[in-house]
Amino acid sequence: MKKLFLIAAVFLLVVVAGAGATALVIYRQYENFKTGAEFFEESLSIVVNRGDSWRKTALELEKKGLISDSRMFLWMIREKEWGGELKTGEFEFSGNLSPADIAKKIVEGRVKLYSFTIPEGYNKFDTSEAFKSIEWMKNNDKFLEICDSPEFLKSIGWEGKKSCEGLLFPSTYSFEKGVDIEFVMRRMASQLNSVLKKYEEDIEKSGIDKYEILKIASLIEKETGVREEQPLIGSVFMNRRRLGMKYQSDPTVIYGFLPDFEGRIRRRHLVTDHPWSTYTRYGLPVTPICFPGEGAIRGVLFPDTTNYLYFVSTKKGYHYFSKSLREHNAAVQHYQIKGLIDVPFNFK
Repeated sequence: MKKLFLIAAVFLLVVVAGAGATALVIYRQYENFKTGAEFFEESLSIVVNRGDSWRKTALELEKKGLISDSRMFLWMIREKEWGGELKTGEFEFSGNLSPADIAKKIVEGRVKLYSFTIPEGYNKFDTSEAFKSIEWMKNNDKFLEICDSPEFLKSIGWEGKKSCEGLLFPSTYSFEKGVDIEFVMRRMASQLNSVLKKYEEDIEKSGIDKYEILKIASLIEKETGVREEQPLIGSVFMNRRRLGMKYQSDPTVIYGFLPDFEGRIRRRHLVTDHPWSTYTRYGLPVTPICFPGEGAIRGVLFPDTTNYLYFVSTKKGYHYFSKSLREHNAAVQHYQIKGLIDVPFNFK
């Protein structure tokens, strides 16, 4: 019935316009137009803004060379009853596409997505700088302001915390152009909650508060960039926790001097007291010191079973682990002071 109506409508249009072709010929042209695909090797984009009409959109598609006839395109929209409110955003087209494919993509709101990555181990200052470079995101310079906002922290389920440090999940995310940074941060917080939800029973068995787990995980994340070492680093911190020792993690000392810390850590840094220092204070820092990934969280919940209490970098990305302070001091002498980088050896 719709097609008969459409043929009649086309016929009337032809008569009014004084065209010589018959309505049937034009109808066949229209049918071929809808399904006739064209290959677009290079991506072409249009932006649909709030309040734009299908007519304006059709003209823009025709201007970009994505369709050959805006009038027939609008006939198709009416026939398929797609003429509702347009989804807004940037739409990108490439590959083998027919006008029907193009229209359907717009109707379904499949906007172009832009991706960014916040690496595991980034702290809030690193992340703030990363967001400042993302030009397609609204308010991309507001990260630190939102991160330290009590209202934001309450909204993501961490009321009373000092900042969002450690409370957003580092990963790769995709959003449409023009998304607001606070929406992005909420998504990152939701992703962390999803990860923690996976280990809900393990967290309960550990007897450690979720926030404390994230603090320890942040120490593990900053101490090693080697995924397979994380359970070993975790074992050291959990052993120290069990024995009531100080954590003595250098990255916690550095964090207290951010964002102005430059160069190497020195003795004056180690003896300076601040709320994040695990050298001058027992227990964990006042907040996590970075955004830990899932591997570091697992390093807290499932640490290797060891008697290790110390570790030192071998300067090859790995660490040498020790059970006693005497052994550790010898390892420091070997790897750090002498600068030797050979195969680790056992200390008696």
